[in-house]
Order: sequence, then structure tokens, then C-alpha cells
Amino acid sequence: MQVKRTPRRGPARGKGRAALSAQQTVPYLEMLKDGVCRVRDGYYTKTIAYEDINYSVASTEDQAAIFSGWCSFLNYFDSTLPFQLSFVNHRSRGGGRYKVNIPMAHDEFDSIRGEYVDMLKRQIARSNNGIVRSKYITFGAPANNLAAARPRLERVEADIMGNFKRLGVQSHVLNGWERLEALHGQLHPASRAPVGGREPFRFSWGDIPKTGMGTKDFIVPDSFDFTQGRTFRVGQSWGAASFLQIMASELLELDAEMTVTLHIQTVDQTKAIKTVKGKISDIDKMKVEEQRKATRSGYDPDILPPDLITYAKDAAALLTDLQSRNERMFLLTFLVVNTAPTREKLENEVFTVSGIAQKHNCTLRRLDYQQEQGYMSSLPLGWNGIEIQRGMTTSSTAIFIPFMTKELRMDGQALYYGMNALSNNVIMADRKRLKNPNGQYA
Repeated sequence: MQVKRTPRRGPARGKGRAALSAQQTVPYLEMLKDGVCRVRDGYYTKTIAYEDINYSVASTEDQAAIFSGWCSFLNYFDSTLPFQLSFVNHRSRGGGRYKVNIPMAHDEFDSIRGEYVDMLKRQIARSNNGIVRSKYITFGAPANNLAAARPRLERVEADIMGNFKRLGVQSHVLNGWERLEALHGQLHPASRAPVGGREPFRFSWGDIPKTGMGTKDFIVPDSFDFTQGRTFRVGQSWGAASFLQIMASELLELDAEMTVTLHIQTVDQTKAIKTVKGKISDIDKMKVEEQRKATRSGYDPDILPPDLITYAKDAAALLTDLQSRNERMFLLTFLVVNTAPTREKLENEVFTVSGIAQKHNCTLRRLDYQQEQGYMSSLPLGWNGIEIQRGMTTSSTAIFIPFMTKELRMDGQALYYGMNALSNNVIMADRKRLKNPNGQYA
């Protein structure tokens, strides 16, 4: 199915209905100025962007404290409050977030300034290849109407930001314009043009009454093409959506355009315990059947298949975690979407991601004939069109901790202070704006 962009507003696509335009492919109904999005009738979402903190370089005690805090963060969400974690790598328009602004003074030191500028440009080019990494959490609430949804979303928003603050994580709520800008960035991957060829986001709320168009008209690409089973086209770029059975955190550090998405649904505690008890009963029944077979065959009935013994131990341990420890059950969907200007480069990047996954005993599988659902599910809207889920406890889910190291980058009169050894990004800071602005002149 190839859908073309049209200038008119059409009704949102329902389940099982084919999209007639690029606008109908994007799965939301309405985006409001305050950042509330009506994804479907009776369901509203908001998105919070958050920064990194120093986890990899922290001491063992600090890492344990951050991990425990992240577990508490996950346990906050109940079964009526699904949420989505999005990790987006994209090439920034203009070639990177760092700008070298050291003008020549036309004196005897211009040669030194020129040499210093050249060095900075080389370091910036080596650092992140123009890759900008953004992190979002999108949460939703069911409600009959917008008036009923707003108070609950605001309460959840305050709780999430409070939990982030306890972890030392800076965060802010995206308004409607910022959410649309984030969607536009994901729907417009860098084209074959040199870095900086990405289409800029041009939109203001005053454009809607003037043009008669909706918000989707300003963010969708010229066309989508999902006719191929294992890849798709978005504008002039190629893409591929895959799912992971287990995710490796190193995927986030690739210098490639990609989006890693976790859709997380909390299971009601009573229902989770009942389900595990049912599985234990099934395993006990299988044990009895194996022992009867052993008795009829004339060998020791205490000898059971190794897999059955392993399943019994795991199920018993899971039940203990749910009943005696501060553990909850989650259903997770792991999605990885890669985009590239050419199909050959796309396949190379997917191969690289697959290699990292295999190194950590993970399997990256392509979503056959579900590329549209996978791509749309990667957008920070809180919409999940993929039914592949894996049950995990709080501790198992918290292993995918989204923190590595805090980047030190400041705008304005920022100076170069070296390279971050972990992220390999340049350190640009204005010491006068730091908590301790002291400096030493040689």
C-alpha cells in the first residue's frame, strides 16, 4: 500500500481499514496546544522529554540506588496506565548541535584562532556524526472526554516528573508544537542529500485557520510505501521495523538514525499471581504425566526432563517475587526502527544492530508485513499496533535502564573542554554558568 500526501483532512484510520492518505496513516485524531493528544476516542496521551544522568561512571552504591529508584519509577504505573519509552537517534538539521563561533579579530593571533577552529571542527565531526539522541516517555489515560482526561494526565505528569527529580533527572513536558516537531523529525529521516538535508519543521497554530489544514498536514512526508513485506519507504528514505525478544542497552549508542521503543503495560497484581499459579498447576500436571510414563516404562519416576525442572523452578521463583517482594508483572513490546537514505545502507545498519543483539543473547526479528504498524508504533504517541509481548517483572524490566552519562553542553560562550570518554561527544561548557565558576589562568 502506497499512500500519498493530500491537502485535505480525512477521518482517522480505524482498525482493519486501509489508509487512504499519508495523514490517515499517522495514528492520532487531534493534537492540542498544551500537548494533550487524542489518539483515539476515549484515550488521551502526553509526552515528557528527559535528560541523561551519570549512571555508567557512578560508584556501585550509586548505581544500586539509581536502579532501585528506577524500579520504584516503573512500579508507579498501574494496569490502567500504559506508557511508552522512546529513544530516538536522528541527524540534526545543519550537521550537528555544536556550533563553532570564533570570529577572526584581524590581529597577529588569527592564525592560532584558525588552527583552533579547525581542531574543534575535526573533534565535533568525530564525536557523534551529527547524531542527536532524544528520550521521551509517553503516558496515556482513558477518559470519556478531554475535560475528564486533563486532570488525570496532569496528576500523572506531576508524579512522573517528581519521580524523575528524585532520580536527579531533568525533564520537561512537551507542548503541542514540540510534540509535532518530534513527530516531524521521525517522519522525515535524513535524505540522500548531505547532512543537513532534512526538511525543516514549519508550523504555527495560526496556520490552521489560515490554510484549513490539520496538524497532520504539517508533519507527514510526501508518501509512505508499505508494499514490501520487510522494508518500507518514507519519502525518499528507506526503513525497516523489527522487534526484540530481549533488548541490549548498547543499541542506543549507535551513530545511526534509529528509534528504540518500549511499550509497557502493567498487569494487575491479582491477575498476575493467578496466572502464575495456573502455570505452576500446569507444570505439576506435566510432572505427574511424566512420572506415570516413567513408571510404565520401568525407569525411575524421579527423573524428569531438564526443561520441565527449569520451568518449575522459574515459575516458583516468579510467584515468590510477586507475593513476597516489591515486584510487579509487565507486558513489554520492544521495537527497533532503522532508517537510511539507501536500501543498502539500511541493510548494513540492521545487520549491525542484529550483531549487537546477538552478542547479548538477543534476537532481532524483522516484522514481516507489519512494517506500517511497527513504524507507527515507534512514534511517541502511546499507540501500539504490534501484539508481540513478553512478560517481565519489575527488576527484569528495570535492567533496561535508560541512563548512561550526562552530556555537558552549553549554548552561548561555551568553550571546548575535551571529549566525553563514554559517549565520545565533545564537552562544551561556559564555566561562568557552572556551580563553581572558578578558573585558573596560566
